[in-house]
Amino acid sequence: MSNAAPTPGDRNSPSGTDGPGSQAPKAPGTSAPGGSDSPTRRTQSGKPSAGRPGRAGKQPKPAKPYKSSDDWGVFRAVVIGVGILVAGFGLYNLITGTAGLPDGAGGEVNPTLESQYRFFAAMMVGVGAAFVAIAVKFQWANMLWLVCLMVFLGGIGRVLSWAFSGTPHFTFIVLMIVELAFPPALLVWHRFIAKTSDLRREYSQQAGGDTGIAGGSR
Repeated sequence: MSNAAPTPGDRNSPSGTDGPGSQAPKAPGTSAPGGSDSPTRRTQSGKPSAGRPGRAGKQPKPAKPYKSSDDWGVFRAVVIGVGILVAGFGLYNLITGTAGLPDGAGGEVNPTLESQYRFFAAMMVGVGAAFVAIAVKFQWANMLWLVCLMVFLGGIGRVLSWAFSGTPHFTFIVLMIVELAFPPALLVWHRFIAKTSDLRREYSQQAGGDTGIAGGSR
C-alpha cells in the first residue's frame, strides 16, 4: 500500500518546511527585510534622516495690494487728449480770429465781433488747460463736473445760435453734438470708475484680512 500524501501541517513533509502555524516567533526589535516596524527611518550610519517638510507648513501668498492708478490710467489719458484738443482749437481761433472761420474769410471785419470772438477763444484755451490740469493732478477730479458743465453750456449756445440765426457750417454742427454728448458721457464714466474702484479696494482689503487670519491660524 502507498503512503498517504503529506499534509501542509505534517512534520514529516519532504520539503522540510513548517506549516503556517509552526513558524518561530520573532525576536523583539528585529524586522523582516524591507519592513518598516521602526517608527522612524534611520540611515546607514544610524542617525535619523530628516524628513521633507509637508505642504501644510507653506504660508499662503499675500494678496496683491490694490492700486487705484490701475483703473484711472485710460480715463486720465482720454481727459488729457480732450484737453489738448480743446486748447489747440481755442489757440487757433485766438490767433486767426473770425478770419479762421469756414465762412468768415474774405468778409468785412467787425471789430466788436472780433473782440468778442477772440475773448471766447481764450476762454476755450483755459477750458482745455483745465482738463489737462485735472488729469495730471488728479486730486482736483471733483472739479471735473464744473469744466464739463462749461463745455455743455457752450453746446447749448450753439443750439440757440442755430435756432435764432440759421444753420451754421457742418463743422460747427459736429462740434455742437460733441459738446452736448461728451461731457455727460465723461461724467458717467468717471462715476462708474469711482464706484468700481471702491468695490475693488474693499475686496482687496477683505482678501488681505482673510489671508492674515488664515496664516495666523496655522
